[in-house]
Amino acid sequence: MDYHQPVLLSETITALEVKPNCIYIDATLGNGGHTIEILKLGGIVYGIDQDPTNLEIASARIKDLGLERNFNPIKSNFTELTKVVKQINHPISGILFDLGLSSGQQKSQGRGFSFNDELSLDMRLDSTIQTETAENIINTWSYEELYDIFTKLAQEKFAKPLIIKIISERQHLPIKTGQRLATIVREFYSQRHIHSSIDPSTKVFMALRITVNQEFINLKTVLNSTLSLNPGCVVIFIAFHSGEDRFIKQFIRQNFPNSPKPIRPQHSETIVNPLSRSAVLRSYRII
Repeated sequence: MDYHQPVLLSETITALEVKPNCIYIDATLGNGGHTIEILKLGGIVYGIDQDPTNLEIASARIKDLGLERNFNPIKSNFTELTKVVKQINHPISGILFDLGLSSGQQKSQGRGFSFNDELSLDMRLDSTIQTETAENIINTWSYEELYDIFTKLAQEKFAKPLIIKIISERQHLPIKTGQRLATIVREFYSQRHIHSSIDPSTKVFMALRITVNQEFINLKTVLNSTLSLNPGCVVIFIAFHSGEDRFIKQFIRQNFPNSPKPIRPQHSETIVNPLSRSAVLRSYRII
């Protein structure tokens, strides 16, 4: 199986200062890439993920490597951090939040995250408990509501005419797949001869995903909850969206002003793993 390649792996492990038999929380488990390295160094890991598919993949992968003894999978959202820490009832040495999607989520059919998804425009991380979908947003939200997320979350320079095109398209035929939405956005850019260094659908898809999964709200919640962690605990956030990184940076400046400088991927990593190009790692130690 082709697993998600963890971003800033060596930098994360170095910042966590992993020690044998110490407890670490991977609050965004994904396919388990970061967790596996912690387990190899003798750490005990509690891996949290809201996506049941990710939990299954990571658990199977860790078992195949013979590392399951010190691994504890937890199906939850990281906003439940305080509850998880209370259940562990032992000092936490480090905690990691990787705020990006796994490559499997991005490429899979039927989840709605992919530009090539011919089956869905869902984008929920856990369809068993979440009700709002990207399909509903793109087909029923008003011009004003779409403009709000396209400008604030997508930072889309051409939000007004793009939304008008989307509304026109959905009136003709409901937009039900990631592939159709991506085609609409790409055609808009192409017809206006607008050049983009990345796929022009990227920002729109990210804004929809953030909205569906309430990612900014959840981030603010969990940042505040880290303040109640035990002294000495190292907290790491890896952000991929400038808005997310801004929240984290402001929080650290206010509460932990002497924290290490942010870390970005080296050029060699971005060549091998293009998904890492926008990643920013920020860390702080609870005092």
